[in-house]
Parts: sequence; C-alpha cells; structure tokens
Amino acid sequence: MKSNKSDITDTFYLIILQGVNYLLPLVVMPYLLYVLQPKGYGYVGFSYSFIQYFTLLVDFGFNLSGTKRIAQARDKEYRDRIFSNIATAKLLLLVASTALILVLLLTIKGFQAYQTAIWATWPMTAGSALTYMFLFQGIGKIRIFSIINTISKVICLPLIFILVKHEGDYIKAAFLQSIVFVFAAIISDSYIIKKHLASFKKASWPGIKDELSNSFPLFLSTASTSAYTQLFVIILGFYCTTTTIGYYTSADRVVRALVFLFYVPINQVFFPKVSSLSVADRVRAIHLFTRLRNCTFAVMLLLSVCIFAGAPLVPTLLGAKYIGAVIYIRILSIIPLFVGLGGIYGQMGLVALGNSTTVKAFRNVYIAVAVFSILAAIVSAPYFRSVGICALAALSEILVAILMFINCKKYEIA
Repeated sequence: MKSNKSDITDTFYLIILQGVNYLLPLVVMPYLLYVLQPKGYGYVGFSYSFIQYFTLLVDFGFNLSGTKRIAQARDKEYRDRIFSNIATAKLLLLVASTALILVLLLTIKGFQAYQTAIWATWPMTAGSALTYMFLFQGIGKIRIFSIINTISKVICLPLIFILVKHEGDYIKAAFLQSIVFVFAAIISDSYIIKKHLASFKKASWPGIKDELSNSFPLFLSTASTSAYTQLFVIILGFYCTTTTIGYYTSADRVVRALVFLFYVPINQVFFPKVSSLSVADRVRAIHLFTRLRNCTFAVMLLLSVCIFAGAPLVPTLLGAKYIGAVIYIRILSIIPLFVGLGGIYGQMGLVALGNSTTVKAFRNVYIAVAVFSILAAIVSAPYFRSVGICALAALSEILVAILMFINCKKYEIA
C-alpha cells in the first residue's frame, strides 16, 4: 500500500497532467469559437453531446466497477479474467451503439442536419471502447494513463490550428477533437501489451454478463447524469439556434473542464485506495474519506468563486460577440462546489466505501434527478430557453450533492 505522501504526490502530479489535458482543449476552444463562429461551433457542440451518450454506453460504468474489482483482485489470473470479460463487453457495446446511431440518424429528421458532424465525432466512441482506464486505475498506474492522454492531445489538437480555417470547417474540428480518443487507445493498449499489465483470455458469456450486471447500477447513474448535461443541449437543438447552442455548450465545457481539472485527479488516485482500504482497514478508509471531503470542499468552493468573478473576462478573450455567454458562465459557476461534494459522497462514499445496497442508492440518486431534470427541461425549454436550461443544470448538481449526502448519512458512511 502506498503512503499518504505518495498519494498526495500522485494527486498533484495528476493535477499537472490534467492541467495539460484540459488546457489544450481550452486553448483550442477560443480559436474554434472565433473561426467557426457560434453557428459552426453549435454543430460541433450538438454532435459532441449526441455522441457522448454512446461513449457512455460503451464505457458502461466500468471505470468505477472495473477499477474496484481490479483493485480487489486476489491474483493476476483473476485480474486477467476480469479485464478480458470487460474488454469483450465494451466491444459488443460498441457494435450495438453504432447500429443504434445509424437507426436514429435514418429515422429522426431533427438529427439529419447534424449527421455528418455526428459521424465525424464517432471515433470518440470507438476510442473509448478500446481504452481500458479501469485497468490502469485499478493497479495504481493512472499516472501512466494520464501521460498517454496528454501525448495524444499534444499530437492531435494542434492540427486544428492548421486545418480549421473558416466556419465551414466544423466537420474537421469535430473529427480532430474525437480522433484523440483513438490515439489514446492505440498508445495505452500498446503499453498494456508491452508491460504485460494484463493478458487477454478467452471471455466467457457468464463472465461478461457478470461484469455487465456489476456495472449496470453505475452505468445507469452515469447515463442519468448525462440527462442534465448532454441531453439539455439536444433539447435546446429543437428550440434554439445553433448560435445559442454554441454559447451554452462553450460555457458548459469551460466550467466542467475546470471542475475535472481538480476533481478527476483526486478521484483517480484515491478511489482505488479507498476501495481497497474499505476491505482491509475500514477505520482508515473512513478517516481518509473525511479528509478528502474537507479538501475537496475547500478547493471547489474557491474554484466556484473564481469562475463567477472571472466570467466578465470572456468577451475580452473571445470578442464582443460572446458577451452573451457571461450569464451562462455565472449561472454555472456554482457547479464545481456541488459536483465535488456529490462526487465525494457518491463515488468515494456510496461506491468505494459501500456495498451493493449503497451502490443501488448511488444509482437511484442519479435516476431520480434525471427524471426530474428531463421533465423540467421539456416543460421549461419552450419558455425559458437556454437561460432556463442553464439554471436547471446547476440545480440538478445541487440536488445530486444533497441526495448523496442524505444517503451517506442513512447508511452511516459519513
């Protein structure tokens, strides 16, 4: 077991790597907003939100369930079996998701205007299906995976400045942003093979079903989360112009990128540690959870304040046309605090420290909030449009954090 000092070092190291991972897209984003204009960027934002659903489908919550099972695996042979069953399940889900995309594009008229951009974004789903972050995270090599992600973005994203030159290049922009996932898959899979991190065994159907069953509650929770992130953009597509969608999606992606910059490293380093300690030393696990909660609260509160205060700088950085984005950023500025608390009480508490009952509670929180969010969005979108949806996105994150906290208290986790 690594020392706490080593864990803290890993966390700061990952924050630096995540900084590069998220800084590159954030450097690219102002360029795309300027070159593509709100309309062109609206196509990119809509397609990304659409494809994100199918990326979630192929991931199927394995980054949590697979990480926990790999971290608790008793030997390498058992770990290889888990890895092989999950890898096969992801491939099957890729085939199913691609077929579903084809059906939706052929049958729903509202999606057809975006179909070229959607297919240009499809490599994101393929790359995710062939990427096994759960393995790196479960065996404590998430730092390597983050380096691989960074290399992939350094290779691919600068091409945007070379190839994307005017508003009509939104297809190229969508493709270049999604191909990063394919490069990450190729490099990370090559590393797995070279370092013998896992050996692919013949998967068994009972084993695949077992992994799908274990991950299903987590998949439902992740998919439900997208109901008030990606689905909001799709709903706006029926009521707002692509220009408005461009404002909303750019604000949402900036805020969430900053959230992930700080929260993801904490989760990647400490989720497997809390998971293993929950079995080996429950008292230490709860003590670590408490310290993580306090640290996350302080960091995310500061981030929310900085985003709110810095929102008026957006038109200065992107041009006067984007003055309308300030209101979206300010509404969404509350998100970091509640995403951080919801993540700690949910992933670290109900999942890492919990059992099958608390995992179901974790799932139910997201389903309940998703149902509320979808109904509220359908009712409010025709009247309040993008500003109403933006406020609803913030409210949804607040509800998630509150319900995760209530469930942790209910099951005496925190």
